[in-house]
Amino acid sequence: MIQNKSSEVAMGKKMKLSNMKLISCFLMLFILSGCIGAREINDLEIVIGMGVDKDENPENILLTAQVVKATAGKASENESRGEDSKAFWNVSSRGNSVFDAVRQITHKTGNRLFISHNQAVIFGKDIAKEGLQEYIDFFLRAHEMRPTALILIAEDRASDVLNAKPETEKFPAVNIAKLIKTYGFTSNFYKVNMEDFASCLLNPTKAQLVPLVSIIQDGEYKDVYVSGMVVFKKGKMVSKLTHDDVRGLLWILGKVKSGVIIVPSPNEQGKAVLEIIKAKSKVTPEIKDGKIVMHIKIREESSLSEQTTSENLATNEAFEKIQEASAEVIRKEAMAAFNKSVELNADIFGFGEMLHKKYSKEWKTLKDNWDEIYPTIELNIDVETKIIKTDLLKKPASPSE
Repeated sequence: MIQNKSSEVAMGKKMKLSNMKLISCFLMLFILSGCIGAREINDLEIVIGMGVDKDENPENILLTAQVVKATAGKASENESRGEDSKAFWNVSSRGNSVFDAVRQITHKTGNRLFISHNQAVIFGKDIAKEGLQEYIDFFLRAHEMRPTALILIAEDRASDVLNAKPETEKFPAVNIAKLIKTYGFTSNFYKVNMEDFASCLLNPTKAQLVPLVSIIQDGEYKDVYVSGMVVFKKGKMVSKLTHDDVRGLLWILGKVKSGVIIVPSPNEQGKAVLEIIKAKSKVTPEIKDGKIVMHIKIREESSLSEQTTSENLATNEAFEKIQEASAEVIRKEAMAAFNKSVELNADIFGFGEMLHKKYSKEWKTLKDNWDEIYPTIELNIDVETKIIKTDLLKKPASPSE
């Protein structure tokens, strides 16, 4: 009896061991077989930038893709030999749609484009004026495309921007992305990605903004710079904002990161140059007697970073005058941005959204006539500035009298 039980236990152990081996074999099959549908690195054309322009044939678009060359790491060696040192290849194709043009490129590359590393999508001005709705669908729908890819508008042709090779960067597309990401130093523009633009496009009252990139000819070289931002209304480009207009917008929205404010010195014999250290704002909408008023409080802190006068500006009296002057500069920039938006009849601030949150019932009647109502809005701007430091100098470096 005992012998039978021990044999049964032994048989059970063998069965369990066999099952474990069988399961292990199945697991090894899946692990060692690799990823289904994987694409080898040698079969990929890695794209870091894309441009979309209107073709000579109005029914087609011209797509430009900036592809990383396989010999990109040997660029310096090629340059020393006098060979072409470009680490990228701008390959273009035409098609009836963006996706059609993407697939047509395979006739030139021999491989499909891999767009997961795409830094930016640039649209030509002609496309922007026509409207971006039908052209951004592919970039939002493609599963390889990152929604954080930047969206930009070219002053002229997107293909020209991608061809402008910078001096300090191997890839024009990467250089453009770097330029956009430095917006905080001046607050003259701000970055917009595909997800941001699509979200704003779904808003029926808010105008969309996208950075504008232009080309400057400097001798034999072409430099790319961000010259402002483009205003879109219902997906179509309607105008441009200058650097000052954009900073005025950001003052109101509380999104100024840094920058420079220049005001006359108290004795008006020179200038005081201030660096913006911190800024914030609060916008409170009010509907009173049928009139819409946006109450805006802006608070800013700065440092005295430079002066062009021998006067000692590090005094309470001088600080008060400089602070008043800088507050007036901020107020003027904010009002200039608002006046520009009224001229365009484009709600670039999202005032409609703010009203919707606070006055949901009233908004039901306001939203259908927002184009007529927006120009009648009044702004009440209150600005408070404070100089919190003078950097390393307390007095100007000038000869004593």
